Amino acid sequence: APAAEPAAFAVTPPPGWTAPTDGAPALDVFGVPFARLAEAPPFAAGDCPVGAAPRGVAAAALVAVPAGTTVEQAAQAFARGAGESAYAGSAPQVAVGPPGPRPGSGEPGTWVEATVRTDGTASGAGGCRATDGAVGVLAVPRTQARDGSVGVAMLVVAADAGGGPGDAVPRSALTDLAASAVRPD
Repeated sequence: APAAEPAAFAVTPPPGWTAPTDGAPALDVFGVPFARLAEAPPFAAGDCPVGAAPRGVAAAALVAVPAGTTVEQAAQAFARGAGESAYAGSAPQVAVGPPGPRPGSGEPGTWVEATVRTDGTASGAGGCRATDGAVGVLAVPRTQARDGSVGVAMLVVAADAGGGPGDAVPRSALTDLAASAVRPD
C-alpha cells in the first residue's frame, strides 16, 4: 500500500524528456499509484492510435514493504509489475535482473533492471509499440514501522529500447534518472 507522504523523489529529466502532461494518469503497479515525474514523448507514426503511450516514463511512490520481505525482493517484484503495467495491452514478457547498488553517487538504495518483450501492438494496432523495453526500479528505505514493515521510496523508469516506430530511448536515461533522484524539498 502507498505510504501517506505526498512525494517520493524529484528527478532531473534527461535531454528529450519533459514534465508529464496535465492530467496524466498515475502508473499503476500492483494497485499503487506511481505519480509521473517525467516522460519521453510518444511517437506519432502512420495509422497508430492517437494518445499513444510515452516512449519513456519516470514515476515515483512511497510503498510499504511488509515485514519478512526485503527491499531487494520488493524492488524485483516492482520491476516485473512496472514492466507489465507500462506495456499493458502488448503481451509483455518481463525478465528481471538481480538487485545491485544505486547508480551514480554512492547514495544508499537498491537498483533493479528488467527487460520487456512485447508483441508491438498499441490499442490493437500492430507496429505501434516498441517490441523491446527496459525498466529500472530504485528503492530507498525511508522509515521502519514498529511492525517491521519498511517505508520505501520507489522510482520506476520504463523506456522503449527498440522496435516499433520512432527512436529508442537510450538505456542510459534509466540510470541517469536514478542517479538524479533526490528527496523532494
